[in-house]
Amino acid sequence: MKYEALIQQFTMRPWIETQEVAMWFDEPLPQIQARLSRWVQKGKLIRLKKGKYVLPELYRKNTISPYAISNELVGPSYVSLETALEYYGMIPERVVSIQGITPRQTNAWQNEFGHFSYHHIKQERFFGYDKVQLSDDESFLCATPEKALIDLFYFGKGEWNKARIIEMRFQNTGKINVKTLQKLGMKMNSKKVSNAIQVFSKIRSEL
Repeated sequence: MKYEALIQQFTMRPWIETQEVAMWFDEPLPQIQARLSRWVQKGKLIRLKKGKYVLPELYRKNTISPYAISNELVGPSYVSLETALEYYGMIPERVVSIQGITPRQTNAWQNEFGHFSYHHIKQERFFGYDKVQLSDDESFLCATPEKALIDLFYFGKGEWNKARIIEMRFQNTGKINVKTLQKLGMKMNSKKVSNAIQVFSKIRSEL
């Protein structure tokens, strides 16, 4: 397998996986793994995590969003919490880490595209997300504004009282449908979340 052949085969693909490369070029897996590792060291490949790579930007035909990478690193997962709230323009702060929610175990990854962290949630609470289309060939799963807020209430340690919610400096709260927020909150079956939603809704009605 030559590097030029790899580019030709995967230039239109967002991800390169070791097993797929081995199947395509019909070479022993250890040999493929060693070659991919050498290309990473030489800057010819970017490792997202073990067994998953992308080509350098020079050879990629499509853009790759950190949001889409978040979905790909751990699946199933969706982008949520402060990351999603920032995406919707609902908080003023810049969020450094891409935060995801998954029914799988808690994990974190660091690569050239940034830091990716994941919160474990029970399967029955793994809902409230949509597919966001970034371009014709790129999309990612993201919490709805309501579920991103609920996830924040759920995973944030301590009580969400009036002072704490005001301190968050939420903006563009018109993106939150209160009825949807309450409906999803009930589905979470969490007293902490229900109380936070009640306080948030009261604050918003006073604005």
